[in-house]
Amino acid sequence: MPEQHRVEKTDVWAERGLVNSTDAWGLSMQGDSDEIRLHNRLVDDYLMFAPSLAQTMESASLSAAPLSKCLVGQLLLMANSSETLAGASTLLEEVDSRSLNYRERRHFDALSRQIMGDSIGASNVLAECVSETPSDVVALRLLHFSLFNQGRITDMVNSVRTARENWDDALPRKSLLDGMLSFALCETGEFSSAEPLGREAVLSNPNDLWSVHAVAHVLEMQGRWEAGIQWIHESESALQAGGSFAGHVWWHLALYFLESGRHDDALALFDEVIYPNPSLEGLVLSNAISLLCRLEFVGVDVAERWQGLAEGLVYRLGHHSHPFNDCHYAFALGRLNKANELEALLQGMELWSGFDQELHSSYVLQACGFRVAKGMAALGSGDSHLACAELTEAADSWWRLGGSAAQRDLFSQALIRAQINCRMDQSNDHAMQRVNARPRSPQAKIWQALAIDATGGDGSSAQREAVALGWRSETDLKSLR
Repeated sequence: MPEQHRVEKTDVWAERGLVNSTDAWGLSMQGDSDEIRLHNRLVDDYLMFAPSLAQTMESASLSAAPLSKCLVGQLLLMANSSETLAGASTLLEEVDSRSLNYRERRHFDALSRQIMGDSIGASNVLAECVSETPSDVVALRLLHFSLFNQGRITDMVNSVRTARENWDDALPRKSLLDGMLSFALCETGEFSSAEPLGREAVLSNPNDLWSVHAVAHVLEMQGRWEAGIQWIHESESALQAGGSFAGHVWWHLALYFLESGRHDDALALFDEVIYPNPSLEGLVLSNAISLLCRLEFVGVDVAERWQGLAEGLVYRLGHHSHPFNDCHYAFALGRLNKANELEALLQGMELWSGFDQELHSSYVLQACGFRVAKGMAALGSGDSHLACAELTEAADSWWRLGGSAAQRDLFSQALIRAQINCRMDQSNDHAMQRVNARPRSPQAKIWQALAIDATGGDGSSAQREAVALGWRSETDLKSLR
């Protein structure tokens, strides 16, 4: 580096009162002692889904430490709204790029790319950070979720393994890496490897909700609903003390209840911890929509619960950086008979899909997201034939939407529901695929019973098998045709 540049950079640091120091992971960052303590708290709140995260973000957004501003910007972008995009952009503008050290410049670059919608480019920058400095837990965690949202599960596995293999045992939060690897391995179907890693992570840190969540996924994908119920109840104290992400873990418990027809228990969870109050938060809305859909698909009356989602859905119109959530919103708007808002959502998605294809969300919308949204909207609006056509066309590609296999199963269930409504023979094939994948699943047997009955057969035998496997709900097959 030329001497003149070094002097200029030092002058900038002095002017802004910044000093070189290290964070809790021993990595370089600028800031005074108070700012570094605040940054460490911000990182830890993020890693642990702490209920204090929002307050810590607010404080950190005022910090002069560039790395804190970059992390707050990334966290704001995860909300996927026009408002938070503007907030992240403002934070980026407040960072004096002349003052950045190498690590900070990489995080600045990743945030810049993410703001522009280049999530692939942003994740590539973060991947380089992890490769160069495996203990950069901020880069690792941001990369973990970015790759997850892109459906790049193999890359998720590889990035966490790189960090684990090069992690110093003395550094904080090492056990979280086991939970991250557990989740990634679960999404690749390596359940026997995933489960012990996740359980060990929770044993090391019972408040690690991402690791609790990882094991919940393993048990869900294996159809082990009783073990899943026990697992989440064992983490009840951590969930009650946790932040908003705890609602998603409770959502998994509701799926276990659904598995065995305990629909009153699932509805009670919806009211108490999954959607206790109207929300504008994307994950909270998608959890709620997904659960109400799955309940109605098997004939459960959810009463007026859809109405509580309306405000959040309207707020979400116009910004389409997360097509996975948009596909949920499309069903809900159709189900609520909000034709104007649904039209606005679909028109916005179509327009967004025509943007620069280097924007990952535009690519996903064009590849499958817009079609899935149209299919979900049609099903919610009562047009099962259109839903069948759109969802069938997109079925091989909806992994591109991101989300977990358990979350994307909503789209599989929506397709079967549409086929049953249309009395299509294909519903029998899809229902049998579910039974073959989960032979001990009562709910899979109910889907088989519904499909058989809708296509002119007698589904009562499959329904009796479901009851023998633990199904507790009275399901009127005739009324669900």
